Amino acid sequence: MNQSNAELLSKHFSKEEIQKTLGVHIDTPGVATQQKKLNNSAETEWEPPIPFDEKSLPPFPSSIFPNWLRAYVEGVAESTQTPIDAAAIGAIAILSTALTKKFYVSITPEWKESLNTYTILALPPGNRKSSVFKALQEPITAYEKEERERMEPLVSEQRATLKAKRKRVEQLEKDYAKNGDNAILSEITTLNAEIDSEEILTIPRFITGDVTAEKLGVLMAENNERIAVLSAEGGGVFSNMAGRYSSDGRANIEIYLNGHTGDYTPIDRIGREPILLNEPCLTIGLFVQPEVVRDVPPSFDERGLMQRFLYSFPPSIVGYRKIDPESIPNEIKNQYLTNIKTMMQLQTGEPVKLTFSQSAHKVQLDLRQHLESMFKDGERLADMKEWGGKLAGQIIRISGLLHVSEHIGSLSPGNPDISKIPTEIGRESLLRACLLLDYFIEHAKEAYGVMAIDETAEDAKHLLKYLVQNGKQKYSKQDAWQGTRGRFKTASRYDMAINELEQRNYIKKIDRNTKGRGRKSYDLLLNPMPTIPSIPRNGQSVDISRITSNQEKDPTNNLHSLELNNDSEKINSRNTRINRKQQETYFKPNDSKGSTNSRNSRDEFLGYENKNDDGSELI
Repeated sequence: MNQSNAELLSKHFSKEEIQKTLGVHIDTPGVATQQKKLNNSAETEWEPPIPFDEKSLPPFPSSIFPNWLRAYVEGVAESTQTPIDAAAIGAIAILSTALTKKFYVSITPEWKESLNTYTILALPPGNRKSSVFKALQEPITAYEKEERERMEPLVSEQRATLKAKRKRVEQLEKDYAKNGDNAILSEITTLNAEIDSEEILTIPRFITGDVTAEKLGVLMAENNERIAVLSAEGGGVFSNMAGRYSSDGRANIEIYLNGHTGDYTPIDRIGREPILLNEPCLTIGLFVQPEVVRDVPPSFDERGLMQRFLYSFPPSIVGYRKIDPESIPNEIKNQYLTNIKTMMQLQTGEPVKLTFSQSAHKVQLDLRQHLESMFKDGERLADMKEWGGKLAGQIIRISGLLHVSEHIGSLSPGNPDISKIPTEIGRESLLRACLLLDYFIEHAKEAYGVMAIDETAEDAKHLLKYLVQNGKQKYSKQDAWQGTRGRFKTASRYDMAINELEQRNYIKKIDRNTKGRGRKSYDLLLNPMPTIPSIPRNGQSVDISRITSNQEKDPTNNLHSLELNNDSEKINSRNTRINRKQQETYFKPNDSKGSTNSRNSRDEFLGYENKNDDGSELI
């Protein structure tokens, strides 16, 4: 990771502490370089390819989670054959859904952070986003169903009682109008006071999806000013924000802006009472296609909505998935279901204030100073000041989520006592959250790049990927068209992609020796050492069936109970193996001095040599 990040952590943690907190080691083979020669076209001279400025984004460090949650996140990734980022980002949204308005973090008397988060994970279609969401949401949807069944008779009874009282008031008002009896007036006054003082019961809701801004306000007003917008197909949510159902077609994003910060939000409604939200706390967790991020209205960025999101752009592993993956062990799944339900059952009149321990307080001061230095000209966040300005608060929110999730297993399910959660966040929880700095910074850069993406460049990457993966040196233009026509609906778009690759020195057009009249065709000759974008990155192979769940015997909650396997001759991408020969073809040689690959610089982030005693690389 980044050298300045290493300095931040090494101020507060020794090598042994960080190693203990990370908990697991895996051997991640380095990226092999390719030294092919063009042996069938000796007369052809090649210039080095001009990259698409696409770098390998860091994978989500699942070691930030406590044992029970990490085991489930990695189990979901294995069973669904999806990037671990999907389950991890989804897990953050689930924690926020369960804990918002129950805890908050107080940094100074004037500054506090609630535990709600806004997250976006972008993956192309066919990546089983719905399966991941379903696995993560299961305990919340089950609890919501239980609460609905419990509350429905109570709500019905209250409605009947209030209806009877209102009818009684109507009759008494008629009687009073006839004779002006003061006793009748007294009864009217008493009944109205009873009606007004009644706390209206509602069927609880914790999750919603594709709703209008007005309906969202109603749901929040009925549910203690909190709710989560969670969707595995989040494009519809952005369409609603943009005013799909509004009468004038105008965007209405006030509740989304204020729901992140907890600012007062009045919602005026024609012909009905206004909705007044004093401190709304909205959680948003969306899985979308990358095009959704690209197509958001400029006003969303201009008004600061997109700067409230944490982004994840993992590579798709479609085409490299196991056909018969392992299922999640019942022990791991049951622990997840129990702990999330326990979080949902926590009851509190007012949110519990969490503060930092003395040592953690020093870390958060350095964290903020560290981020402040990134806003200087030429530094990492110089061009993303508004998004980066919220990052310290985002990391602090996640540290609060991790802190509660570390201790939730010590509470009794069914009737958990919220007072048994320690109110002081320690160094370790903040360290775990700080390990996400590089991840979210690099993925946010990718998100902001996608927002201004060049469609021709994306087409060219798609064509280049096809040419290299099929392993041939030369293709006819027609053959390459046939192989990629699912993307290229017009010849002009296909030609533009070819021209883009030619300009970047990835291919050359070689005229075919054709005779007769008609349009001349050509072949595509591939540069011997191309760079292929968006191929699944190196990863770790996790044997989830060997994860122990005996957390109560592990008070430090380090993560040595995970058994991770490595095959020195294979590279794994979310438990999907690519052999070295394929790796040499698919992965860009990483020999440039200015590389920003987070895996290669993780030793710098942690402040110690990134090697085990046997020479293998630390996680």
